[in-house]
Amino acid sequence: MASGRALFQYPMTSKIELNGEINGKKFKVAGEGFTPNSGRFNMHAYCTTGDLPMSWVVIASPLQYGFHMFAHYPEDITHFFQECFPGSYTLDRTLRMEGDGTLTTHHEYILKDGCVTSKTTLNASGFDPKGATMTKSFVEQLPCTIEIFAEGNGIRLLSHVPYLKKDGTLQIGYQDCIVKPVGGKKVTQPKYHFLHTQIIQKKDVNDTRDHIVQTELTVASNPWQEPSASAV
Repeated sequence: MASGRALFQYPMTSKIELNGEINGKKFKVAGEGFTPNSGRFNMHAYCTTGDLPMSWVVIASPLQYGFHMFAHYPEDITHFFQECFPGSYTLDRTLRMEGDGTLTTHHEYILKDGCVTSKTTLNASGFDPKGATMTKSFVEQLPCTIEIFAEGNGIRLLSHVPYLKKDGTLQIGYQDCIVKPVGGKKVTQPKYHFLHTQIIQKKDVNDTRDHIVQTELTVASNPWQEPSASAV
């Protein structure tokens, strides 16, 4: 049976089922996506419960960020996300918005018949009703770099995520994620490396639902500009 990188060498589809709550307001989001196996993956998501009670820009990461099995990794960096399969991994994320509230998510992934489904729960609290998250006054999430390193039997991801507001100012989100293999599976852990991520959002003029069409580009890189003791 194929495993690791061999499972992801062909184009695949993806789905998300998200149950969320922010400041006591519950909502659900569903979406479907496609990846051509190049570190570029797409998602068309919509709120199944009416209008999304928060900014689509802030929910961008929970929609796609955990699908790192689709990230492009050079051969010299262990692709931990893909090596967790067959099987899977869980991702637990905390996103603390500077001067505002905190968002936590839990993600579980199922690979079946060439499709990866994410079952996600989102809880957010402490957000200012007049802040950019609740008034939907963000324009976009700017590109960012994620630091990845081994922790426990899994990996940890740290990043500072810049969000551009309509008034031209930035608000920073401090993101901390823990990824663990399912069922205690022993997976080779990667050395310290980077993931460079860009998320692009737009609307589909033919979709009358509250929705977002999203593309993520994610590429891993080795941080060492010159060989060092920890790089060999």
